[in-house]
Amino acid sequence: MSRDPLAPRRAKFYRWFIMLAVVAFTGETVLDTVPGIFGAWEPVVILADRLFLTVVAVDFFVRLAAAWLSPERWQAVVGYVFSPFGLFDLIAFAPVALSDLLGWPHDVDTAFGILAFLKLARYSPALETLGAVLLSEWRPLLSAMFIMALLVLFTSTVLYFVERHLNPGMISIPHAMWWSVVTLATLGYGDVVPLSALGKVLGAFVGVLGLGMFALPASILASGFTEEMRRRNFVNTWHLVAKVPFFAKLQAAQIAQLAALLKMQRIISGEVLMREGDDADCMYFLISGQVQVSGPAGTFVLKAGDFFGEIALLQHCQRTATVSALTRCQVLVLDARDFQQFTDKSPEILATIRATAQARLSQGEEQTS
Repeated sequence: MSRDPLAPRRAKFYRWFIMLAVVAFTGETVLDTVPGIFGAWEPVVILADRLFLTVVAVDFFVRLAAAWLSPERWQAVVGYVFSPFGLFDLIAFAPVALSDLLGWPHDVDTAFGILAFLKLARYSPALETLGAVLLSEWRPLLSAMFIMALLVLFTSTVLYFVERHLNPGMISIPHAMWWSVVTLATLGYGDVVPLSALGKVLGAFVGVLGLGMFALPASILASGFTEEMRRRNFVNTWHLVAKVPFFAKLQAAQIAQLAALLKMQRIISGEVLMREGDDADCMYFLISGQVQVSGPAGTFVLKAGDFFGEIALLQHCQRTATVSALTRCQVLVLDARDFQQFTDKSPEILATIRATAQARLSQGEEQTS
């Protein structure tokens, strides 16, 4: 249960309130490790710290109550408590509260006060994306970790046999592993280095090998992030396409095809999307907000669900009107090449667009006659 237990209109304020409490609580925990930093204000800071801890605790029990009041009841409660978000919510306050009640060492407050920051994972798309990438790429990452462990074991064993009688830092394989790790990681602390000529040659080889070793998991994560972001953008665009009444009759395969072609764009109030006489390079589908169209057909307002910019694409001419945003808008953009590709495969959509364009042109002719 990762959603906020409030109505949508209040959810935004609720999220910011909880985030502020978590950040303040974690920040106080970090600063508390500096001796005497609060001075005379320490009683006030302690009171504020307990207030923030209470807010975090109340959030957990509110979510628990919301799960209990749901139709599933026990299933929802167990699902929330043992979910990653539920465990983060519990860890954020329970250990610190128990430490205060049972008189545990202050280090417990410090350690778990820092862990409370994990509660923000609920509100962080970046952490959510990272978790999704790690979950989907765990097999390649596990293979990369195995290769890294194998290299550490192999290189430390070789240097042990080469340097064990000359180098106190490599009198055993575990000792040599420290050198192997810092060399393969290209850190090179310098506290343990090969002394023999052969050892230095092997050390240089291991250093070069380390560059490629860490590039392997980095490339896996990079490709995973790229794929995850592409998937999320596709899903978001899919939902936006499905919201447009013009596409209500499209089949799932057609929506999927169109979602891959459309690009989402946010427009601020007063921004001009196109001017009369400009070259036509795309058409727009209005998801939210209002735009004003000024041209031969007069001046009129388009709202969510309408589209514009199609006349110039159909007639292969310059723009016939100027369009500017009256409010903040969200639009889907279909460029000219993709427009041709999609309408070739969807003649019914093309017919509707042509009919709308013809109606607008006829209205313009009536205005000018």
